[in-house]
Amino acid sequence: MIASQGYQDGPCFTPPKASTHRTEGFPAKRDPKIACNEETRSTMDSPDGSVLLGEFCAAHLLDHLFRVQRGLICGFSGLRPVVGDKKLIGTRSAYFAYPDELCMVLEWWLKEAAHGREAYFCGHLLTERRRVKENAAPLSALYVDGDGAKVSPALLAPTATVESSPGREHFYWGLTEPVTPQFGELLNRRLALAMGADKAGWDLTQLLRPPGTRNYKYAGAPIVRILELRDERYDPMELDRLLPPLSQEGSKERAPKVCRPKDIGPTPDLSRLSHRMRTLIRYGNRGDYPSRSEADIAVCVAMFAAGYEVAEVWTVMTDRTNGISAKFAEKGRDGERYLEVTISKAQAYVKSGRRRIRVKPPKVDPVTRRKVVIRVG
Repeated sequence: MIASQGYQDGPCFTPPKASTHRTEGFPAKRDPKIACNEETRSTMDSPDGSVLLGEFCAAHLLDHLFRVQRGLICGFSGLRPVVGDKKLIGTRSAYFAYPDELCMVLEWWLKEAAHGREAYFCGHLLTERRRVKENAAPLSALYVDGDGAKVSPALLAPTATVESSPGREHFYWGLTEPVTPQFGELLNRRLALAMGADKAGWDLTQLLRPPGTRNYKYAGAPIVRILELRDERYDPMELDRLLPPLSQEGSKERAPKVCRPKDIGPTPDLSRLSHRMRTLIRYGNRGDYPSRSEADIAVCVAMFAAGYEVAEVWTVMTDRTNGISAKFAEKGRDGERYLEVTISKAQAYVKSGRRRIRVKPPKVDPVTRRKVVIRVG
């Protein structure tokens, strides 16, 4: 269930307190690639001469979260008008290529914090310079903003714990292999609900605090610091098996899960479907829908509404000769899980009595823009 990753500082890296982090020789002599310049570092020196931002510690956390992945780190910052105010003003974002621009993101955090700004980062890498779910890269670590909640002994211990303020932590669970953003978000949610954590602190694009920066939400602006960083990683499939399922209260999806049928026969006769749907199945999404996910669910809805069984829908969606199977095939070992969710949603939708789904059209010229409707039949 657990695999090790050899860190140079041993199986458990717990950084020293900020008061022992001296500017001289830190961290350049230990890892030159993350050394920040003297001018930047001096802006965060405390009165006793200690360095408030442990760049070395922050880099270790990023290495633990992203491993060998390449992508974009989203940095985010904002000013808090008064202590305790939940709103930020003057917010701004910055994007850095990981791992090539690691030093740059560390310096950016330090400068933002030195100017009294709250500093954050997105809990996963991005594929494009915009912090939206569609740009989420696969997750090599799960995360939950505890918001005061603690991890119970019944749950697997987090592999990294960051204190965002006294008594409040961000928790991370390193994975042996990356998982799709959707599956990762689902596991995050199950972890959060199991421990009674922040109900909004687990989703994709979630902002978390980098260690070494200041938390200006509280009096005294406490330093965000790493409490523990363990050299362990969990098998995501094992986590999926061990975590409690979503409760009815915690889940928006109340539909029973549709699992892969044991017996899958030949491709059924599709004559009960409209010509448009048969074309969509044969060639896949060619721009009629904003995304392949919406095209997939359109086909599933149409087939259930036309009286096809789960096994028949599954057969059509997994037949490699059908263009509609492209996303299933691309997801590899996560393809079946993706289809289980898609088919479950489509079946529940049709059982509710609704006959069509209205979705946003793809971005086109305003003159030709039109509404896209998934029509059944």
